[in-house]
Amino acid sequence: MLNKSPLILRMALLLLQVFSTDAKMDIITSKQDFKVGEEILLLCKAGGEGDITWLKGGDEVDDEEIVQKVDETSSKLVIKKASLEDAGRYTCKCDYDNGHQDDTQVTLYVYEGPSFGSTTTYHEFLEGTDGNVPCLVTGKPAVDVQWFRDKQEIPSSGHSHLRKMPDNTLHIGKVRREDAGMYVCHAQIRGRPISNQLHVSIVVNAPPTVHLREEVQKVIAGPETNVTLLCLVDGLPKPSINWSLPVTFDLSRHHFNSDRSQLILNSVVRADFGEYICTAINKIAEDSATFTLHVFEAPEVFVSADQHHVSVGESVSVSCNVSGYPEPELHWLNKQKGQTLDMTSGRVRVVEGVLEIDDMMPSDGGLYSCMAVSSSGNASRDVAIYSKFVCHLFWRIKKKSLWHFKHF
Repeated sequence: MLNKSPLILRMALLLLQVFSTDAKMDIITSKQDFKVGEEILLLCKAGGEGDITWLKGGDEVDDEEIVQKVDETSSKLVIKKASLEDAGRYTCKCDYDNGHQDDTQVTLYVYEGPSFGSTTTYHEFLEGTDGNVPCLVTGKPAVDVQWFRDKQEIPSSGHSHLRKMPDNTLHIGKVRREDAGMYVCHAQIRGRPISNQLHVSIVVNAPPTVHLREEVQKVIAGPETNVTLLCLVDGLPKPSINWSLPVTFDLSRHHFNSDRSQLILNSVVRADFGEYICTAINKIAEDSATFTLHVFEAPEVFVSADQHHVSVGESVSVSCNVSGYPEPELHWLNKQKGQTLDMTSGRVRVVEGVLEIDDMMPSDGGLYSCMAVSSSGNASRDVAIYSKFVCHLFWRIKKKSLWHFKHF
């Protein structure tokens, strides 16, 4: 009894409509479009007493399970489970008791679908390749398909790189990054307001690329020298960044920014030189670029002493050491005479960075400079060499000689 309640309710509503209408022939139904498997209920009001018959097309419907008399002025047609074959024109005809005849008609549509079956709703394409997105629609009697993006219909002809193909596939020529997003496949039963739609997500991937603002940088080591290595990466999905660092690199003195696209080197030292390789990685591929850092050291000069006092006739040697990168050239200069000392033999000579003077003469005194020269710069240290005179005084006392030396 409970299962019949919806049918009884619908009959009551239809009868209510019958008795609220004018006394004329009419077929009352809740709708004209029925899905396969749904129940069809038609109620015919004759407007007077008579013999009511139902026809589909031109053929009479006389199945008592389908056609049932309600009263002397109305009849109903019930199809429990609609099939595609039930679509068509239905006629209700009444032969009135007074001999008059009248009829009325209604057209019913039975549809199946539209449905999308196993159509894939997620697609990934590589940037620059052609992409095809199928829309596998089934439905009867016939289905029209349209593709939409941002509520705009995608054309089936023309020169757009987005195009609907004859088989309802969405074709994307040379996929661009801006093609990523949500698309809608809209399917409609031809000629009827029955439709369904499927949302399809498209993701665009791109292999990583790495760009360095500078590939080579040359700096002078020092506490005020800071270097930022910038690695610009691109790709979809967003790549992760890894760095390969020189073996002498001390990470405790340097740091990365949050996404590791920048490596900041503070107070650069000579040990920071070498190749820094930035690698960008995503699920598509990886790419890398090499940054070469050349670290130079400014020359420094170290001498054994800043001053030397040498007696005339004696010898003196002054050692000088230089450091820096690249290794500086060492030169001695007699600043008093404006002469470069480059002789490796003789009384005044330079041997392996050591200034040597034999048999000191008064004219040898003066200011000397040890110089370090390299492509990183120049440096020097001055050395003062003073010559001392010696006077010999002789006294003869009782045939004995006394030598007395006095220094000036």
